Amino acid sequence: MSKNLFEKVKKLNLPKGEYAIFASGPLGIRNIRECRDIDLIVTEDLFEKLNNNPDWKYGDFERDGRIFPHLEKEEIEAYKTWGPEEWDIMKLIKEAEIIDDLPFVRLEEVLKWKKISGRDKDIEDVKLIEDYLIKQKS
Repeated sequence: MSKNLFEKVKKLNLPKGEYAIFASGPLGIRNIRECRDIDLIVTEDLFEKLNNNPDWKYGDFERDGRIFPHLEKEEIEAYKTWGPEEWDIMKLIKEAEIIDDLPFVRLEEVLKWKKISGRDKDIEDVKLIEDYLIKQKS
């Protein structure tokens, strides 16, 4: 499933340097676990361009009492902000790791976010990521 999702992102032909794949995507590309959807962090400019495209549906995502505007297209969601804490979206995009011609938020940053989020699925992912990182070092 993950591979098909990454192909869908490629077909969007999004401008390089204006987005990165976050959340479970960096796990899926490394076969740490399957991802069922793609969460993109995008620049303000790209968010506005996508918002003006009728193929993308606007919505608000509520989490921890905060509202996050996002756009949806099939199994892909685009965010111009990320929580639960404030994240420097531009820094995450700039430092993204390119894998198979797609930009992914660095796994160390995903690990930080998963630890902060603390949801059950995030706690499970923390263990998977830490195990993966240990194996990579050995």
